[in-house]
Amino acid sequence: MKTRLTLYFLIILLLQLTAQEYSQSFIAIKDTGVEQFHDEYPEYDGRETIIFVFDTGVDMGVDGLVKTSTGEVKVIDAQDFTGQGDIKFFGADIDEEDDIEYFVNEDKDYKVKGAGKLSLTATDDDYFIGVLPEELWLNSGSGIKDINGNGTRDDLFYFVTFKTPDGYWVVYIDTNCDGDLADEEPFRNYKDSLQPMFITAKDNLPLLTFAINIFPEEQKVSFFFDDGSHGTHCAGIASGCNIGENGFSGVAPGANVIACKIGNNNFSGGATVTESMKKAFQYADKISKEVEKPCIISMSYGIGSEIEGHSEMAKFISGLAEENPYLYMSLSNSNEGPGISSTGLPSASSSVLSSGAVLTKEVASDAYGASLGRDVILHFSSRGGAVLKPDLVSPGAAIATVPNHARGDRMWGTSMAAPYSTGVLSLLMSAAKAEFPDAKIPSQMLYKVVRESAVPMEGYRPIDQGGGYVNVPAAWRLLKKYIKSGEINKFETYTVRAFAPNLPGHTAPGLYIRNGIFLNGTENFTYKINRNDFQNTSKFYRTYNLRSECEWLLPAQKKLHIRNNQTASVDVSFDNTILAKPGLYNGKIFVTRADKSATPEFELMATVVIPYLFNSDNSYVQSWKDVEIAPAVNHRYFLQIPAGTSNIRFKIHSAANKFTHVRYYLFDNDGRQRKSGVFNAGMQENFYEEYFMHPDPGVYELDIVGYYTDNTNSVYDLTVDLDGITCKAVGKLAPGSNTLQLENIFNEVKKVNISGELLGYKKSSDLELGSSEPYTYKFKFDKDEAAKKFDLKMSKEDFNKLTDMALVIYDSKGKAVKSDALSYSFANIKYWNVQDNDEEYTLKLMPGFANAGSRISVKLIEYTSYKNSTPVKIRKNKATLYPTTPVKLEIEIGNPEKPLPSGTEYWGKCYFNNPGSDKTETEYQLFFNN
Repeated sequence: MKTRLTLYFLIILLLQLTAQEYSQSFIAIKDTGVEQFHDEYPEYDGRETIIFVFDTGVDMGVDGLVKTSTGEVKVIDAQDFTGQGDIKFFGADIDEEDDIEYFVNEDKDYKVKGAGKLSLTATDDDYFIGVLPEELWLNSGSGIKDINGNGTRDDLFYFVTFKTPDGYWVVYIDTNCDGDLADEEPFRNYKDSLQPMFITAKDNLPLLTFAINIFPEEQKVSFFFDDGSHGTHCAGIASGCNIGENGFSGVAPGANVIACKIGNNNFSGGATVTESMKKAFQYADKISKEVEKPCIISMSYGIGSEIEGHSEMAKFISGLAEENPYLYMSLSNSNEGPGISSTGLPSASSSVLSSGAVLTKEVASDAYGASLGRDVILHFSSRGGAVLKPDLVSPGAAIATVPNHARGDRMWGTSMAAPYSTGVLSLLMSAAKAEFPDAKIPSQMLYKVVRESAVPMEGYRPIDQGGGYVNVPAAWRLLKKYIKSGEINKFETYTVRAFAPNLPGHTAPGLYIRNGIFLNGTENFTYKINRNDFQNTSKFYRTYNLRSECEWLLPAQKKLHIRNNQTASVDVSFDNTILAKPGLYNGKIFVTRADKSATPEFELMATVVIPYLFNSDNSYVQSWKDVEIAPAVNHRYFLQIPAGTSNIRFKIHSAANKFTHVRYYLFDNDGRQRKSGVFNAGMQENFYEEYFMHPDPGVYELDIVGYYTDNTNSVYDLTVDLDGITCKAVGKLAPGSNTLQLENIFNEVKKVNISGELLGYKKSSDLELGSSEPYTYKFKFDKDEAAKKFDLKMSKEDFNKLTDMALVIYDSKGKAVKSDALSYSFANIKYWNVQDNDEEYTLKLMPGFANAGSRISVKLIEYTSYKNSTPVKIRKNKATLYPTTPVKLEIEIGNPEKPLPSGTEYWGKCYFNNPGSDKTETEYQLFFNN
C-alpha cells in the first residue's frame, strides 16, 4: 500500500511539473482563473454559446479557428457590412469558340471557360458572371498586392453564379486564375455550407480565407475576408482552439464564432463606414432571437469620446440593450489613456461591458522580453471619469491567430482585452446553460457579476480598473449564488446622475469635478438615482446601506430607500483637509441591499482633481526634482492652465549616473491626448522639452510613465512653465508695412526674440458631409510647392454622429499614398510633393455615420507650403514685454512673386523664443491678402 501511495504522489507531482512546463503564456489564462476553470469544468469551455466578432473580419482557415473543442466547425457564419468585398454580377450568355464553351458578357467584356462542364446547372439556363479583381487589394492594410503569388498584380478571378434546380444559389470562381471554371467546385452561402474558399497561392499558403455570400436581389456576391488581421487575432483570444503545434487555446475554445466585418481595410486602420457597426448589432440581435444559445458580441472598435456617453451609437446600443436584455456586449474601452476621462465611443455606454487592458507578467516575458514582477495595466488603456468605465480589466496583450498574410501575431491593446472578457462571458454562460438550463440571465446582471467578482489590482484606482481584474472562478461562484437565490428575479438596474461641470447639463453618471480648486469643504453635491424598471406595475420598496471606501468622500446618510418609481437622492460632502494636496482623488460609495444578503446594488463614483496652480507667486513655473518611478507606474500631474496662456512647456531632465527611461503624455481639459513620446537618457545627463501652443484654458494632465521593459526604476526632474504672450495685427495684414501688437498678460517680465516668414497660401471651405457619398477634392502641386496639409474640425455634437471618418489621399492611379482617421473632432492629413510633377491627387473624406441620413458640418482648411519660405522683415526683433503693457512691432511683408489662386490668402508665422534659444516657444499664424 505504501509503495502504491508513493507512486501515486510521484505521478501527481510529475503531472504538476509537466503542467507548469507547458502552461500556455501567449494567451494568459492563469492569473484570471481561466486555467483553473478549464481544469475544474472542462465541458464548460464556451460550448453552446456563440461569439460575434465585430472587426476587420475573421480568417476561418487558420489553425485555431477551424474547429471547436468538440470538433464542430468554429466559424458558423460570416457577414461583411462594409461593402469592401461586394462584387456585382451581370447576365451571362453561353458562346462556343473553337469547340470551347464560354460564359460571356459582351457589354462588360467578361469571358471565362467552363460552360457546359460545371457540376451543377442553372434553372432555365439563367447564368450570371462577375469578376473579383486583384486590384481590390491595391490599398489594403494587409499589404497584399499579388494574392496568388504569380508575379502580377492585375489578375482577374472570374466567377459564374446561378440558382440551381434545387432552389439554392451557387458560385463557381476561377480560384487558380487559369480562365476555366471546369475544374472548380461550387460554393454556396457560407452560413448554409460552412465551406470556405481559397485562392490558390503559388508555392505558398493561401493569403486569405474567403466566405461567400450571394445576394441575388442586389445582383452581388459578397466576398468576406480578413485583410486586416485584427479581427482574426481577437477571435483567437476569445475562442481559439489548438493554436499551433503545442495546441494553446483562447479563453473559450468550445464557443462558435459568427464573424461580422465592420471595418473596411482599404481605409486607414480598417475604418467603419456608415451603419456598418449598427447593422452588425442588428444582425446579432436578430440571430440571438432565433437560436437557443447565448450570443455574446465582442467589438474592439471605436474612436475617442468628445462628450462621453452621448454619441449616436451609444444611444442606439442603449435602446438595443433595453429591447433585448439577453444579448451580451463586450467592448474595448479604447487606447487613449492613461489620462482620465479618455474612455472612447461607444464603449462609454452604460449598456455594455467595457474592458481595460492588462499586460500579464507571462506575456510580458515571452512576447516582449520584459521582466515584470506583477501584472500591470497597460499605459495606453483608457480611463474613466465622468462615466463609470472601464467596468473591469482583462489581459490585453497576446500572441494569437492571424491570417497567413500577417507580418506578426503579437498585438496589444484594449482591443485584445475585449475578446478576453467576451471569452469569460462565454465560459460563464456555457456553465450556466449546462447547470441552470432554464435560467434567463439579463446582460446587465452578467456584467454586474463579473464586475463584483473582479479582484482590485494594487496601486490602481477605480477610475483605472473599474471593479478590478477579471476572475472566472469567483464570477462563476457569484453567478451560481445569484441564480440559486432567485436574484435574477429580484435584479434591478439604476440610472445615476451627478454633478459634472464638463458635461452637457453639468451631469454625468459619476460625480466628476476636473477642477476642484474652488472647493472649501462647505459644498454639498447630490446623486440622483432612478430605478430603471419603471414599467413594472408591482409594488416596489427597497432599502439600502451606504458605505464610502475613502475618508474624503462623506455621504450625508447611511441608509437609502426607493419606493416604486420615485427618485432617490444621496448628498455627499468632501473632507477638504484630505483634498489639500494637488492630485487625483477617486473613490466609490458602495450601495448594498439592507437585508441579510447585503447584495451589492449599485455604486456612486466620485472623482475630484486638485490641480497645480500657475500664477505670479510661482512665476508660472512648477518643478519636481529627483522623482523616482517604477517600470509601468504612472505619475499624474494636473495643471490649471489660465486663459491667455500662449504655450505650455514641459521639460524632463535626467541627472548623471541616474537611470531615466519614461513615456510622457499630455491631455487637455476634455481628456484628449495632445502630446506623447519617449525620453530615454539611460545613465547620461540629458533633457527633453516639449511645447504645446495655444492651449484652451482648463485643467491639463501631464503623465510620466516608467518604461515597462526596464529592470530598474527611473529618476527624473520635471519642470512645467507657461507663457502668456498675445499677438494680433493692427488692421488687416497686406504686403508692405504692417503693425503687430504684442502683450504679455501674465504678471512677469518676458524677454523674447521674434522672427517671421511667409510660408504659402491657404484656402478655407465650409463643408456639409452626408452619408450618401464621400467628399472628394482634387489638387495638384506647382513646381515651387512643397506640401499640402488639410485641417478639419467639427463640433462635438457632430462628432457624436460618427463611428469613424477615414481621410485618404489617392494618386492618379487610385493608389492611396497617405491615409489617416479621425480620433476626435479635429484631424489633419499632410502630403509632401515627392514626385515633383503634374500629377493630380484626390483627397477623400469618408465619414462613417452611426445612422444613415445624418449630416455634419466640417471646416476644412488647406495649407499649401512653398519650398522656399520668405522671411518677414521685423524692424526690431527683440522685445521686453512687461505685464499688460502692449508693445507695437513694425514688420515689412514683401509682395510675393507668386500670384494667389482664387479664393485663397497668404499665410505665414511669427515665432517667439527666449534669447539664447533657437527653440520656438510660441508661434502665431499670419494671414494676409495680395
